[in-house]
Amino acid sequence: MTRVLYALLPLAGGALIAAQAPINARLRLSLASPVGSGLISFLVGIVILLGAVIVVGDGGAVLEGLGSGPWWAYLGGACGAFFVVATLLAAPRVGVTTTFIAVIAGQVAAATLIDRYGWLGVPSIPWTPERLIAVGLLVISLFLLLRRG
Repeated sequence: MTRVLYALLPLAGGALIAAQAPINARLRLSLASPVGSGLISFLVGIVILLGAVIVVGDGGAVLEGLGSGPWWAYLGGACGAFFVVATLLAAPRVGVTTTFIAVIAGQVAAATLIDRYGWLGVPSIPWTPERLIAVGLLVISLFLLLRRG
């Protein structure tokens, strides 16, 4: 796969995540529970991923590798659960754009620290003026959107 195709995958994923917040917020209205809405969202995802593992035929490799990673490698679902509930609560109150500028600012700020210090098994990448300016611009964007009141 080319670099462009690898960049298009998260681009598509990001677009779907933007739709996920209002979808889950609507589900919250039906279920009257933010956490319950997150649970249903994850259950649907589990069914889809289970089907994908069966179709691809990765089940044996998954079972063999289970438990072999460091403890923190199993926390992705917890991060996702927090994200789903946080965005389904925020989107109807501050808007989808403001919610996702905040998401992107948080992601880029955390990614900058992860890269800089080589956390979570990634190689260390030093801070550059461009990286710091990019994070600063996102923070300014969030501030401007929140001023709208």
